[in-house]
Amino acid sequence: MTMSIRIRIAETVCQNNGWTMRQLAERVGVDHQTVMYWNQGRAFPRLPMLLRLCRLAGCTLDEIIER
Repeated sequence: MTMSIRIRIAETVCQNNGWTMRQLAERVGVDHQTVMYWNQGRAFPRLPMLLRLCRLAGCTLDEIIER
């Protein structure tokens, strides 16, 4: 059985802070396309980046990861 996982970047980090995905990318030091790919489920950030995103959004891993 395959589990599909998606990172809810736009719904959590960006909306909680009033940022665009481009602004988020600048804050975490990645290309804006990387953030777009995370949001589309085409790429997945490593754990240290996930934890950083959670700190920025003021949320838990469970809140940022959609299964």
